[in-house]
Amino acid sequence: MNQEIKVSIICNVYNHEKYLRDALNGFVMQETDFPFEVLVHDDASTDSSADIIREYEAKYPEIIKPIYQTVNQYSQKINISHIFQQPRAQGKYIAFCEGDDYWTDPKKLQKQCDFLDAHPDYSMCVSSTTWLNMLTGRTERRHIVEQDMDIPVEDIILEKNGRIFQLGSVVLRKDVWVQCPAWRSAFPIGDLALAIQAGLNGKVHMLADVMTVYRWYTDGSWTARMDTDEHRAAVSLRMIEGLTLLNEATDHRYDAVISQRLKRHKYIHAVMSHDLQAIRSPELRDIYNSRKWYYHVAVYIRCKFPKFYTRVLKPLIRSV
Repeated sequence: MNQEIKVSIICNVYNHEKYLRDALNGFVMQETDFPFEVLVHDDASTDSSADIIREYEAKYPEIIKPIYQTVNQYSQKINISHIFQQPRAQGKYIAFCEGDDYWTDPKKLQKQCDFLDAHPDYSMCVSSTTWLNMLTGRTERRHIVEQDMDIPVEDIILEKNGRIFQLGSVVLRKDVWVQCPAWRSAFPIGDLALAIQAGLNGKVHMLADVMTVYRWYTDGSWTARMDTDEHRAAVSLRMIEGLTLLNEATDHRYDAVISQRLKRHKYIHAVMSHDLQAIRSPELRDIYNSRKWYYHVAVYIRCKFPKFYTRVLKPLIRSV
């Protein structure tokens, strides 16, 4: 008798030929006592991504279940996961890994599903992640904890020291994933909104095991697109909208942390909009004053001489 699919892995792909084999190998190497499926969506890639997926589909037909688009859906503002992936996901749990990231532990799914099976009050289980900077080739310890821990929803909202965990490390209950309140749709960062959604629907647990690699600054990736002031300013405006809606939807239960996050995005928007007056305003002055003098110099140059900052100072800062 065939067992039911327990985990649906969501893998969205676009022009990931340089990285895709790592992602697919990370899936098919999983050692589990339950069936899982890999729902690959190729968004009309113009490189050889579709050919690579077909190769794995032929070799692992019971696992690799692709969709091959002939017209790019993302450019038409289609929510790929909601429209194409959710309706066909059979699993009780949902895991994620974009085509340019990958898993390194063959027991990843088993460990996380075992935890969620044993703890029904938890909505999501994540793990430590290594960051691989594609600009420098260096690995960075950004999302690594020393011991297993719970993550309160307040910490997820605030992201005080940056993103606590990466999407590629997530396994969560499907009934959480399919929810889509208005505030979540307004967020420009879908994985952050999803993490908050999970935190509002149960507890979130993080395993210390390093089981995933997140590549950043890959060609065409979110991190690459975020590398312009204009794009970051637009994202901050949408974050302000999403956080405001979240505060209302939760009846201001998390007002203290949401207000902190809102203030941070107002400050980021001021910097990315090159608005020195707003940066030094009474509302945002404490953030500005908390930084070192050389930061003040960099912000002044960024606002007054943005082309010089982008072409000269920004690469210099990165190289230090």
